[in-house]
Amino acid sequence: MARKKLADGVLDRIGSAIASERYPAGSAIPTEAELMESLGVGRSSVREAIRVLASLGMVETAPRRGTIVAPRAEWNMLNRDVMRWMMGSELHKQDLLGAINEARRIFEPASAGLAARKASRMQIIAIETAYAEMEDAATRGDPDAAIQADRNFHLAVQRATSNPILGAFDAALDVILGLLFSVTANHMDNFRANLGNHLGVLEAIRRKDPQAAEQAMIDTIEFTTRKMKESRLIT
Repeated sequence: MARKKLADGVLDRIGSAIASERYPAGSAIPTEAELMESLGVGRSSVREAIRVLASLGMVETAPRRGTIVAPRAEWNMLNRDVMRWMMGSELHKQDLLGAINEARRIFEPASAGLAARKASRMQIIAIETAYAEMEDAATRGDPDAAIQADRNFHLAVQRATSNPILGAFDAALDVILGLLFSVTANHMDNFRANLGNHLGVLEAIRRKDPQAAEQAMIDTIEFTTRKMKESRLIT
């Protein structure tokens, strides 16, 4: 466990340095020996970190050039760690939040409409349960519970599409929502004010009304968009 924590720490430090462009795309990161010395760790920790970064598309090995930072277009942007490193960099945070918001506006209304067409009774109960958790968190003023309940709601809608291809995006959606809600849902007044839009999604799915479900999800996302713009998190 201690070795794993050490390796994770090495990975975090190198990944964050790449995301913040301390090591720009096309440049070589420090050599294995240099990283061992600067980070105060052993060879195995450095090699494991480089292996993981390569699997995420962030670095590649070039003959006689060492380990090179890959272009950002090649990074696995839906990976939790990659997103976290990007969000930790003021250089990219605003652009990433804007891109996440754009993706939601494309992806989630269509999923809500499909859920309204196909959701089973058990899937609707899962959405109802998540909404009840949101109401409870709002009543108690618990921001952590609010974030989790909000994520549960959107994931329950996604799963209610009963589409195995869309279902494969569960993990990606969870990453997106976790990051987005972590910077917006701590404002409990905003969270409470957006409950009505979530209820609109639930009610439209209950009555099997795809158009209303899509519109309610658009309203939900647009509310968050306005609040993010007011907070200057996005432009």
